[in-house]
Amino acid sequence: MIDLFLLLFNIAIINNLALTYLVGVDLQVAASQRMNNAWLTGLATIYCLCLCVPGSYLINQLIITPFQLQYIDLLLYVMMILLVILGSKNIVHRLFPLLIERVDSVTPVLLVNSILLAVILLQESQINSFFSSFLFGLATGLGFLFLLLVVTCLRERVDNNNVPEPFRGIPILLISMGMLSMGLMGLAGLYP
Repeated sequence: MIDLFLLLFNIAIINNLALTYLVGVDLQVAASQRMNNAWLTGLATIYCLCLCVPGSYLINQLIITPFQLQYIDLLLYVMMILLVILGSKNIVHRLFPLLIERVDSVTPVLLVNSILLAVILLQESQINSFFSSFLFGLATGLGFLFLLLVVTCLRERVDNNNVPEPFRGIPILLISMGMLSMGLMGLAGLYP
């Protein structure tokens, strides 16, 4: 159980894909305007990753590898992401009519979310079971939510302080994310 926790911590915090590969930085900057949007976007990303990463494992094991369709794997993964996001949107519209406005506001953000496809492509060669692909998606989503909340709090603090004119806005945010990335990578030696 401790090994599982350390593995999730390693994927979510130490080897955070958004900081390591700079995946989803555009979404973090866009969604970090307010804390409510950050929570909604982060939770929706966790939901999509928990469905898309195991789904991509199944597509890879049941369709791509047996029929040797490696040349259309990207197309199949994108179609699966669209199916999960738009299918979930339709289900929420039918079952929870009060959440229609919130779901409609986060759907375009999820459709252009580059972290979904990046996680699927990165785990393709690393993961060898359905359960581990689910855990990889969950941990990556939790790490993305953590980073999104940190960036949102950082943005609120920077907006309330005196920052030199050339560094206001995006530049100070990217500098701070780089420093955060270096700090979290310093933890890499803790987990064998």
